[in-house]
Amino acid sequence: MFSLFSSDTNKKVSQDTFVKMLAIVGVPVVVIVFYVTASLHFSYTPDDTYIYLQFARNFITGDGMSFNAGVPTYGFTSPLWLLLISLGGKMGIDLYIAAKALDLVLASAAIVVFFILAIEMIRNVPIAFLATIVFSSSAWFIRWTGSGMETSLAVLLVLLAFLYCMRNEYLLATVFTALLTLVRPEAFLLMSIILVDVIINSHDKQRAMKLNFKLILTYIAILIPWLVYAQLTFGTMIPNTALAKSGLNFDVKDMWQTLIRTFGTIGITEGATLAVLIVSLIIFYFKKNQTEKSDEQQLERFFVYRQSFLGLMWCLLLILYYSVTGVNVFSRYFVIVVPFIVLNAFLLLTYVLNNSTTQRFVFIGAVVLTLAGSLENRIVYHQIVLPRAESFQRGIMDYCFISIGKWLRDNTPEGSLVVMPDIGAVGYFSQRKIFDTAGLISPEVIPLLHQGNTPYGIIEKKLYQPFCKADYIVHNAEKPFALNDSALVPLFTKMVGSLRLGETAPQYYSVYQVRHLEIQ
Repeated sequence: MFSLFSSDTNKKVSQDTFVKMLAIVGVPVVVIVFYVTASLHFSYTPDDTYIYLQFARNFITGDGMSFNAGVPTYGFTSPLWLLLISLGGKMGIDLYIAAKALDLVLASAAIVVFFILAIEMIRNVPIAFLATIVFSSSAWFIRWTGSGMETSLAVLLVLLAFLYCMRNEYLLATVFTALLTLVRPEAFLLMSIILVDVIINSHDKQRAMKLNFKLILTYIAILIPWLVYAQLTFGTMIPNTALAKSGLNFDVKDMWQTLIRTFGTIGITEGATLAVLIVSLIIFYFKKNQTEKSDEQQLERFFVYRQSFLGLMWCLLLILYYSVTGVNVFSRYFVIVVPFIVLNAFLLLTYVLNNSTTQRFVFIGAVVLTLAGSLENRIVYHQIVLPRAESFQRGIMDYCFISIGKWLRDNTPEGSLVVMPDIGAVGYFSQRKIFDTAGLISPEVIPLLHQGNTPYGIIEKKLYQPFCKADYIVHNAEKPFALNDSALVPLFTKMVGSLRLGETAPQYYSVYQVRHLEIQ
């Protein structure tokens, strides 16, 4: 299907040679270019990475899965990522290096698996290679690679799950989907898609139902040990990260705003690819009954339908899930859908052009899409992502959070309690107890968040007081020392740049001491 080469025997050798050249030379070059690009912002380490590092440090030192030593809490999204980082720490590797190096390795592996999956879906090696170039150029994928977060692991696992599903090896697809659920809980949606695919791809529906039953048991069997552990240890099977950031309020305005942010986030990097996907998809379905088709053509069409169905449903269900649950979406949430936007754009474009023009124009169309998609992402990366990553690291992480954490470590008594929502770097470097008004490690405040209070609003309204006795408070506002409270002693403030795209006003992180302690 979709071969750019003649089926003549005398061209078979040249085709095999070209395929080997792409696999042996082309893909490694793509990975190297990707690696070099990602290294430009290797120092970028978001605050959430330090949350994992803090949990991992306490776990390997015998203090349990806890942010505050000895106080277990489900304040992380990915137990699998936490265990992998902890394994590195157990082997004597610095946790920071372990997280970031493993992140880079998994991202590189994901590009290789993407290439294999592209061959499986498109059945045209040169075009699969072009699709791999576009995916490896993804500004959001590059941004989160090397950050020490679980994003690269999630991308690798979702690609493996799709690869084995495409090969009808549903058991392995289920295994990787279960592992993905231990990285991103919303991956349960992918399991439902696989179950549907089993039915679509089977002539014997009764046999398909039996297979689905086995797959469900396998999925549950892999997850159940962690779920039981989580319930017994934390009192919940659902991460606080999910409970605090989402809720089934079915607010139409919130859902619409989430959709706008979602398509804005995806569109800024995948605009060209998404446009080609939508146009090709419309043509694909519009021409469905235009002409009589041979059995071979109908089989080919079903192949494309089935190949595209999985990825498109995954994208749509994930976006719908985020909208309905009101999740405050970030770019890293959508890195796991980018591969399937790219794959389906190339798949459908190739099919449409292959059935309406000569094969030469099929390749030309794929090249144009490659240039447009790669250029768009390169521009976004160098003009937006890289400057923002560098600014965030220097201005917010190094100058502000890490600096505050080290100050607290050196100038406060051991056992002091700090109240704040941005807990990662401050908690990791201060080695002090933290009460989290964002609800990740302090689930007591989650009901307050669902009532419409913001993390800093909880501080301003003193809603944290029934749950803890604060010694120090870190607050963020558009002016220094914005909390006008006689019970608080202002200590110092850190001015940082705007925190979000489109904002121009600087922000101030001010540190206060509660008066019931002597001033240090």
